[in-house]
Amino acid sequence: MADEFKGLARLPGFVVPRRYDLRLKPDLSTCKFDGFVEIDVEILQETRNIVLNAADLSVSNDGNSLWLKKSENGAASVVLRPSSVNLFEENDILALGFDDVLPLGKATLGIGFQGVLNDQMKGFYR
Repeated sequence: MADEFKGLARLPGFVVPRRYDLRLKPDLSTCKFDGFVEIDVEILQETRNIVLNAADLSVSNDGNSLWLKKSENGAASVVLRPSSVNLFEENDILALGFDDVLPLGKATLGIGFQGVLNDQMKGFYR
């Protein structure tokens, strides 16, 4: 199912980012970095997928580093974890697939990632 997102010129509009909280931890001696981002998103249409841009990154697929939190009207947060993570490096596309349809409305997406500080003027570069 994720192949439908391969080669996209623009990201689909069913999940829209509203705010980013980005943390980067560069290691200048090895020219590598670790990062974590929390993205406030709005799910506008029924979908089982979230599609993002991801240039030259490795995404952590463990329970602490990749999740979607959803809460309604002050209720306790529900944490959803993707069942599939597909990185299309040639298109800089990351597609996250979930088993169930995502609930409409606001949510927060958390993603842990690693990368290399390069000199290609793309991504996080030196």
